[in-house]
Amino acid sequence: MEVGCDRLNFLNVTVIRDNELIEFDWYHKPTFSGRYLNFWSQHAVSQKIGTIARLVDRVILLSNPKFHFDNLCFVIKVLLENDYPLSFIFENINNRLKNIIMVSNRKRVVRDNSVDVVQPSWFSVSFVRGITEKFNRLNNEHMRVSFYSVNKLREFIRVHKDPLPRDKKSKVVYKISCKSCDASYVGQTCRQLKSRITEHKNHIRWNTSARNVITEHRLQEGYDFDWDSVAILDEEFHYRKRLISEMIFIRRQTHGLNLQTDMKGLPKAYLPIIDKL
Repeated sequence: MEVGCDRLNFLNVTVIRDNELIEFDWYHKPTFSGRYLNFWSQHAVSQKIGTIARLVDRVILLSNPKFHFDNLCFVIKVLLENDYPLSFIFENINNRLKNIIMVSNRKRVVRDNSVDVVQPSWFSVSFVRGITEKFNRLNNEHMRVSFYSVNKLREFIRVHKDPLPRDKKSKVVYKISCKSCDASYVGQTCRQLKSRITEHKNHIRWNTSARNVITEHRLQEGYDFDWDSVAILDEEFHYRKRLISEMIFIRRQTHGLNLQTDMKGLPKAYLPIIDKL
């Protein structure tokens, strides 16, 4: 801490030195606008309750008890400015405070009894007012439903970045085509595309017994592949979704070189639908 200074602002916390003791208070930067999710916005009520819960958590976690009253008053003021009804604010602040106390006590009991707590599974659906609220009926001790908004800021405000070269993209489904016939191979990779394509290209020189359909086609037919024009069919961050995308594009090939085992995870019931795409 700086010499001769009793207060230091760091991130969201003000560190205070008082009579050789260290205390903490919730700090707001000069650029703090006070804008949060508006009560009248097209979002699920659970998300508005979550906004209040997050603010209460900051009051409790980022400040000493002596500052809690002033910080809770500040939270109420900010929420009123974002059109939250006073009764809604008080109800959910009280609920959150009770929840914090209950969770603290529950952790203490579980730690003492050494009992494993089974966490519920969550699944998310897009929020459409008047429709998706009905999914709340599915909530039970083993399963919870959450909602997300379809309209997000990233759809309207985009960060301008230099486009990533195609061969440096990762987590993609790709297609390599033969130069001399209509044969093709579809694969997926989590690494940079150029690294995976280099492996395919150099496999023919490896001293290995591992089977590779691209190498077999090159040796049997005497053809080569268009390594410089590899097509990116899909970009998917999640591994399982990427595998499904890969299987769909494998099925849609005219003369695919992929092994049958590459599609073993795709239910046969979906094949007629894919064939019509």
